[in-house]
Amino acid sequence: MGNFINTSFLIPLIPLVTALFIFVLWASFNRTVNRLTKPVTALVAFSLLSSALISAIDYFKKIEEELLLSKLLKYFEETNLVMHLNLVNEKIIIFFSLIMILVIGLSFYKLPRKKGYVLLMISLGLISSSVMISILLIDFSALI
Repeated sequence: MGNFINTSFLIPLIPLVTALFIFVLWASFNRTVNRLTKPVTALVAFSLLSSALISAIDYFKKIEEELLLSKLLKYFEETNLVMHLNLVNEKIIIFFSLIMILVIGLSFYKLPRKKGYVLLMISLGLISSSVMISILLIDFSALI
């Protein structure tokens, strides 16, 4: 079970890395990436779907752990940041990811895919990643 807990760090990292990758592509090849709205939308949606899938696997395996970030990342050695993996946080992440996928899908069909569309997808990926990080850092089971 310990190896799968280490993969739980991928829940917020997958959308973050995807959004940063698309941003680098957008900054490098602005005109080309602005024309590739379907692949950009699919990348962001699949990154959120994979985060929801990892969280669902955690939920169905009933993994409840508290992970100290200082054990895994040298950058957080002096802090006491704890990532809480419990059933409540995993439900919230699954629900939030599905809502963000719905927002991405609706924006794909309803918004005109013009100049700012790729930046919208990048910002949705970054916002969803930051919300997932904050969900994992807050222990909601203690609040309920």
